[in-house]
Amino acid sequence: MWPPIATHRIAEMTAHETSYRLTFRDVDSMGILYYARYLFLFEMGRVEWMRDEGFSYRDMEEDMKLSLPVTRADCRYLAPLHYDDIAVVRTEIAAWTRTTLCFSHEVHRKALGQFCAEGHVELGCLPHGERKPVALPDSLIEVLENRAGDKKGRLRQVRALF
Repeated sequence: MWPPIATHRIAEMTAHETSYRLTFRDVDSMGILYYARYLFLFEMGRVEWMRDEGFSYRDMEEDMKLSLPVTRADCRYLAPLHYDDIAVVRTEIAAWTRTTLCFSHEVHRKALGQFCAEGHVELGCLPHGERKPVALPDSLIEVLENRAGDKKGRLRQVRALF
C-alpha cells in the first residue's frame, strides 16, 4: 500500500529523467513491454538519479561493501508501451530515513507524452553478506538532505492501488 502518484504527478523541476528505447528483449509476443520490465525501468531511473546527484552506486558496492536491496515495489500500469517506443522514466525521492530510501517513478511514452505507468520502490541498506539493516552511507544521506530534505521520514499516507 502506497500513496497515489497519479493525483500528484512528479514535478518536472524535482524529477530526474532518463530515457530508454524498447528492444525485442523487452516485449512479449504481442510486442508490448513485458510487465516485469517496468521494474527494470524503475531501477534504471533510480541509478541515474543517484549518478546525477553525484553518488556512485558502484563505489558504495565495491568500496563501502553496502547494498541497497529492494524491500518493496509496486507498479500500476496505465497504458502499454510497444517495441521501439522510447520510454521516459521520471524519478524522485518519495521518502527516506537513516536506513531506507523510497523512490517514486513515472513512465511516459516520449512520442505522445502519454503517462503509461507509476510506482514506488523502497530500498533498505545492508552490508554485504549480512541480513541486519544499517544506516545509509553518510555521502548518500548528505545528498538526500540537500535534494530531498522535505521528504525525510517514512511514507505515512497509504492506500491500495486497486
